Formats: sequence, structure tokens, C-alpha cells
Amino acid sequence: MMFSTRRRLGLAVLILASLAFWLVDHALTANLRRPAIFSGLSLMTVVLLLTLFNARKKLPFLPLLRASTWMQVHIYAGIFSVVLFFIHVGPKVPHGWLESTLAVLFLGVAVSGFVGLGISRWVPSRLTLSGENLIFERIPALRSAVSQEVENVVIDSVGQTNSSTIADFYEKKLRPYFAEPRFIFSHLVGYQKPVLRLLSEVEALDRYLNPEEKAIMTQVTELIRAKNNLDMQLAGQGLLKGWLFVHIPLTYSMIVFAVVHGALAWLVH
Repeated sequence: MMFSTRRRLGLAVLILASLAFWLVDHALTANLRRPAIFSGLSLMTVVLLLTLFNARKKLPFLPLLRASTWMQVHIYAGIFSVVLFFIHVGPKVPHGWLESTLAVLFLGVAVSGFVGLGISRWVPSRLTLSGENLIFERIPALRSAVSQEVENVVIDSVGQTNSSTIADFYEKKLRPYFAEPRFIFSHLVGYQKPVLRLLSEVEALDRYLNPEEKAIMTQVTELIRAKNNLDMQLAGQGLLKGWLFVHIPLTYSMIVFAVVHGALAWLVH
């Protein structure tokens, strides 16, 4: 099934399900039933189903539909949970510390989920454009290897050219750049001016170099670009992983509060 078709189908199911639950809630209210119990249990069920997506990612070997299909289900179920939340809460503002805390946690989960959706759509395409995708855990070792390689090139340049021009430039401009991740925020927002400024300084030095030194600086320039790609991968993949450290703890905290809230509501009624 094409993505556009799946999206239209998902939106249609979302709208129909939202309308159906609103009508049921309205009917229960009109008949003096307990609509909050129905909407609350429905919301809790959807939230628990949403947590299964994280479990599915940890068990990729199970024949339980493709991960992309689970992601689409997760997205639309997440939006549906927001609809159920507002049906459950109604027009009133939650009162009491338990209800207020639960509402804040739910909204935090929802907002972080939408932010994560944006990140998961935007970051991978940027990483693909930047070059080869790398394993996140290997990036520090690769960065260290690039740093060592450029230092070896610079040290060798002194003996090869009988000049300290490249070494002096390295100490002044490049050593801090290779020593640690740089321009992380710029990479996150797609702002490349800092690294382009550094490359322009390398280009400006080129006019003072002889052919042998220019060849060496060509190697250094390639290593600058390699380091820049590593920093971009670190920033992007770090963001992809980092938002989960907000979304998942909020989710499980919300579930705990929801269980307590549901149990108390059931006992009171």
C-alpha cells in the first residue's frame, strides 16, 4: 500500500473513531451514566497499546508486522489518545494534585511525542545528505582516529617542508576543532556557517603555501570535512536518541499516576 493511501486511511479511521467515541460519551452523559469511566478506561487501553511500540522495536525478530507499520499505528493512536484525553477531561480544568499531575504528565507525553515525530522525520534526511550513516557508539572512536591522523599529517609536514606554517596554523585554528565535538547546535539547526568559516581560513592560508604544502593542506581539509560529518552524525543521532529519555520516562510515570487515578475513581464511584 502506498504511503499516501495509508495516510488517508489512517486519517479516516482516526476521524471516525474520534466521532464514535464522542457520540458514545455524549449518549452516556445524556443517560446519566458514568462517561468518565468509559473514556478513562478507553484512554488507558490506548496508552498501554502505545507502549507496545517500544517493545516491538526491541523484538525485531518477531513476525509482528513491519516496524514502519507499527510506527504509523503509533502515530495515529497517539493522536487518538489526545482526542480521548479531551473527551475524558471535558471543558473543565483538572483539579486536585493527582488529576493536575496526571494531566501535566499526559500533555508532556503528547508534546514530546509530536516533537519526536518531527525529529524522526527531519534528522535522518539531513544525516543521509551529510554522508555515510555511522553507528552512534563508534563515533567517538572514529573522531579520535581522525584527530590522531591530522596530528600525524601536521607533524610530518614540518620535516617534509622544513616549515612550521602548517603546524602553526594547526595549533592556532585546528587543534581545538579536532579536540572535541564542535558546532553541535549549528548542526542541529542546519547552520553550516561555522565550518564554512573554518574552511575559508584554510583557503586563505593556501595562497602562502608552496605546492608541497598545498598538497598537505588538501589532506587536512579532507580530514576537517570528515570530522564535520562525525559531529553532524553525533548531533543528529544524539537528538534521535535523547528525546526518548524524555518521552519514555514521562510515559511510564503517566501510566503509574493513571492507574492510581483510575483505582481511586472506581472506588469513589
